[in-house]
Amino acid sequence: MTRDLARMAATAHDLIVVGGGLHGTCIAWDATLRGLRVALIERDTLGAATSRNSLRIVHGGLRYLARGDLRRMRESVRERTTLLRIAPSLVEPLPVLVPTTGHGLHGRSAMRAALHLTDLLSPDRNSGLDPAHVLPSSRLLGISECRRLFPAFPAMGASGGALWHDARLRDPEALARALASSAERLGAQVAEHCAMDRVLGAEGVVIGVAATDRLTGSPVEIRGRAVVLAAGPWTAEIGGEEPTRYPNAFALNIEVAGRLADVAVGVRTRTSVEDDPVVGGRRFVFLHPQERTTLLGTWYALPGASDVAELVTRGTAALLAEWRDTCPALPLAPTSVIGVQWGWLPLKQGREVGRPTALADRPRVVDHGRQGGLRGMFSVEGVKFTTMRRLAEWVADGVVDALGGAPAVCRTAHTRVDEGDEGIGLAKPLIKDSGSAPEGLA
Repeated sequence: MTRDLARMAATAHDLIVVGGGLHGTCIAWDATLRGLRVALIERDTLGAATSRNSLRIVHGGLRYLARGDLRRMRESVRERTTLLRIAPSLVEPLPVLVPTTGHGLHGRSAMRAALHLTDLLSPDRNSGLDPAHVLPSSRLLGISECRRLFPAFPAMGASGGALWHDARLRDPEALARALASSAERLGAQVAEHCAMDRVLGAEGVVIGVAATDRLTGSPVEIRGRAVVLAAGPWTAEIGGEEPTRYPNAFALNIEVAGRLADVAVGVRTRTSVEDDPVVGGRRFVFLHPQERTTLLGTWYALPGASDVAELVTRGTAALLAEWRDTCPALPLAPTSVIGVQWGWLPLKQGREVGRPTALADRPRVVDHGRQGGLRGMFSVEGVKFTTMRRLAEWVADGVVDALGGAPAVCRTAHTRVDEGDEGIGLAKPLIKDSGSAPEGLA
């Protein structure tokens, strides 16, 4: 990508997107496809903050089925399929295994019904996908098959496992760069290491942003008729909102040496509410195998007076203890940890029904012009990457409406993302569906 701040400052843009994570780059790509003149600025490097520090799992709608929220379930299934279709070398199928236990909601009968209903309600889950990305039907597994896929499978109290397919981001940073590159090829201007200082307005209307070139320290003004702030956990701060007591939760994943499974694995912890004030105890943690390592997560905390170093130390120890407790056969020790990911996630804070200190379920989009602020200014905070494309579509709709232009059709659901010349090939599925009845399936 070409970084030319002088050219960016000399151009009259329709939209300036502040924040080069997955949400910001997707918004820039969508807006450019609609014919808008777009500038995208990022204070560091594209995709290097919250986007990189995630478990990289693109969840479908099974969690929403359990809550009876069929609308969000269908949305998640659609968007998972869309990501697999438009970025096939960067998003690929991911088998997920969860133990079946007891005779309640997590027992085999209940899970069989849930998996069957999920497949029935997502007949289009493979729409437009190439053969390497087709998602097989969900199924139940016996203990021995579970142990083949995950040698440390927690057999104590388990009657077997439930297996379904979601998707995974192979490299979130590469996807962010691919989205930005696609936008640039269509005419957008992109600049890393450019930090917004403030939004500029005149007579109640956005006219651009004042920024700083972090490579030279020089100030720069970028002109635009609309501004979208998509800076993740920094969005509210740079948008001038009053801070709340707990604006975000601290979230942490750890990376350990070795590929510990052939599938992603989810297990329920035995944590109490006191140990888990964000989720409320008994949360699911996930193991996500990479090429040569494994990601384990996620641990959450309310920051309070703790600094990041203390939270990282506490979270690392807590995650290791939780996984050793749920899967005693896992070869985990403090020396197993080779990396730590951490970041900040939005909380409900009274904006949604539920505990104020619980994780936000829904993205937050603020049209400041409708709330007495500058017209043409928007703030965006996403809650999961599965629906980032749909959120970008929603935001771009609002921008086009605010600019008073003719409605433009969103094209991102059927446009292939330019994945560059990195030579990333299609990955093979982590496991193959043999087509035969798995052990233990009644």
